[in-house]
Amino acid sequence: MRTLRLKTNQHSLIANLRHAFNHGSMLGELLQNARRAQASAIHITVSQDSLTITDDGIGITDLQTLIFIAESGWDKRLKARENAFGLGVLSALYFADTLTVHSRDKLFSARTAEIIAGEPIEEDIAGFHLEGTAIHLEGVKPVQAGQDLPTWVEHELQRLCEAFPVPVWLNDAEVPRPLAKPDLPWRETSMGKVLINLSGTRTQWRCFLQGLPIGGRPIDRLPTSQERQVVLLPDNTLAKLPDRQHLLNETEDHPRIQAAVDQAYREALIEKKQALAASDFVTHYAHVCLNSSNADLLNDVPFVPLSWFRDWDEEPAGYRQYWRRYLGGNGVIAQQALEVLGVWQIEPDDETAPTAEIYLEAAKAYVLDEPGLDDGHWLKRLIKVVSPEQVRIRTGTTLHREVNPGLADYEVELELVDTLHVGLEGHLGTVEYAVEAVRKGYTLYLTPSAGARTGLVCDYVFDDRYGEDREDEDALLIETFIAVGCSSSADRVVQALLPYALRHGVQPKLAGATVRLVFDDTGKLQAVTA
Repeated sequence: MRTLRLKTNQHSLIANLRHAFNHGSMLGELLQNARRAQASAIHITVSQDSLTITDDGIGITDLQTLIFIAESGWDKRLKARENAFGLGVLSALYFADTLTVHSRDKLFSARTAEIIAGEPIEEDIAGFHLEGTAIHLEGVKPVQAGQDLPTWVEHELQRLCEAFPVPVWLNDAEVPRPLAKPDLPWRETSMGKVLINLSGTRTQWRCFLQGLPIGGRPIDRLPTSQERQVVLLPDNTLAKLPDRQHLLNETEDHPRIQAAVDQAYREALIEKKQALAASDFVTHYAHVCLNSSNADLLNDVPFVPLSWFRDWDEEPAGYRQYWRRYLGGNGVIAQQALEVLGVWQIEPDDETAPTAEIYLEAAKAYVLDEPGLDDGHWLKRLIKVVSPEQVRIRTGTTLHREVNPGLADYEVELELVDTLHVGLEGHLGTVEYAVEAVRKGYTLYLTPSAGARTGLVCDYVFDDRYGEDREDEDALLIETFIAVGCSSSADRVVQALLPYALRHGVQPKLAGATVRLVFDDTGKLQAVTA
């Protein structure tokens, strides 16, 4: 009987691992080794084709462990805490021609191809004792053809060292480590330390493991300048072999990270709420609460932002075009004031909503325009719902009427009246407001001063595209209708009906001419004579 067992083609395996590393992971592994060696400072020197990283750590007792695949040489406690793989320096072998290592009083130097091939490497006694370790790479290959190595290293270190706990110098200039400052307000969570930025959303975060950035989510690959939450994961969080650029258990870890960020985000908001005056908290953090699933924190605050209400100056009554939405005014309004003034909402009805809006606009009413409130917010009990059917219209004398004016909403009829008032059934008895225009059903009532008022016709969105030309045509139709209706004589009616080219343009063939128009008994043009 033949016995089978697992075997490894060692040289082939090591050669093929080059595809698992990149320049960034190489640099990160070298930094990580120095940190694990308890270095208090790391100095990197780079030229066009060489790189040296020197630390003042505890040094390497046995240089063999440095090129011993899957054997890190770290003590048992560190291995258990950080899941050290023992693949660190291996990543450097693929991107340089020569590797030289000097630690304490020992050193070796060899071509990387020889090391990868498993050829014997001589260890020598160094000419001087070095506290810590120096790793020198000669013949470093550029990341891309023609790319400048010092520039790339500088850029990459800014990314790698952002939260790195050990100071790093590049060519004698200290590398910025903004997330390593001792005074940052980190919060302890079940998934490590979290740094909350209330200017960023709670669902956008980036992680660091053992001081280095670790990805795995699309958001983690966004520019670091974007405001996001920061998570320093516990050291024992598992990363994928061999280069630790991604979390091993992303499917399980990401929900846990999000839950930890959510908890810290809420704690930060509660602290702001306790520290600030109620009006200031609402001014600065009401939108943050709504956008972060923390709307309930606003329930007991006796102020609300004016931006929660329809801004009649910026967005007058009429059909809304979904991309033209305006935030309401700046500032806040007190609960006590709204209990007197009232809070309104319109019964959902896309076809007739503008009828109720006209009344509420005339009354300067506070119409709640924020759907994200928690059900327990005190505003909810103040809301009065108005339906278009409750609006009552009182018109004066009819000056002109057009049953089929040819508007975009072909069912709309136009009626010009000398006065127009709107009131609300059951609201303060007989309170009415004079308005310039109102739509009731399929009739658009206009007064002489109404203007085009196309917003009461439709939203002019056809097949998901805005028809600006169609709206301009309707505006001209309505303005012409009003001009005709206000004209007291036939010549003024004709003047109102004249197209722009005749009214304002120059027509040489008509120079000095007098033209006579003849209409029949129905008002239809019968003849044109000179």
